[in-house]
Amino acid sequence: MTSGKVTLTDTISAVRAYIASQEPGTALPSETALAEEIGSTRTLVNTAISQLMSEGQLIRQGKKAIVQPIRTITRRVPTRYTAAYREAHGARGAFDAEVREHGMQPRWTTEPSQEAASEKVSQLLGIEAGAEVTVRAREMYADDLPVQIAITYIPADVATSASVTGVDSGTGGIISRMGETGNEQASVTETIQVRVPTEREQQQLRLPSDARVYELVHLGVTTEGRCVEATVHVMPVHLWDLSYTWDLS
Repeated sequence: MTSGKVTLTDTISAVRAYIASQEPGTALPSETALAEEIGSTRTLVNTAISQLMSEGQLIRQGKKAIVQPIRTITRRVPTRYTAAYREAHGARGAFDAEVREHGMQPRWTTEPSQEAASEKVSQLLGIEAGAEVTVRAREMYADDLPVQIAITYIPADVATSASVTGVDSGTGGIISRMGETGNEQASVTETIQVRVPTEREQQQLRLPSDARVYELVHLGVTTEGRCVEATVHVMPVHLWDLSYTWDLS
């Protein structure tokens, strides 16, 4: 760090550089020790660590600050929706495949249920409010750390015919099952917003209140124009890169 008065900006940059030199999951030294190493003060290091925690570069583990143990996951569209990708090596869908591709172990919990479509869900699926839908609520993990929440809504008749009303949707996930039963998704629309997480999401994803998440709404539509899947994904911004490719030829 340059000589002269040390600033918070300098300190944040120095702590970022220190983090970049460490392996994921490494514990930072004490604030006093880190301040001495980078030529700052304990007070400025404490503030820098708080900011970098809000950005997701660090997490709190007991009394220690830990370098984010999860590598950033790239979500590639349309690659993730191809059968070859979703079903590779027996993957249970795109999330399974993309986490493994990044060298981590995927895991998720699924809570299936049936409910009457809310006004919002009915608008997404293009059905009447109150119509029966199958709901698949998932909490999703990479190396046992939470990285995503996803709630999927499917028209009841589609879910029943595709046999995706239970926990396990089989190799390739629900998109593969739909394709086998005449409800193949021919087009996808994804709408993305960035927002602060709700209190419930903070708990599920282990996030501080000032973190940011993507809310990604995915709609899968058949060639006949029927929406057969609406999924609301909630994803910590610092853990995901969203990559989209189009063929303009």
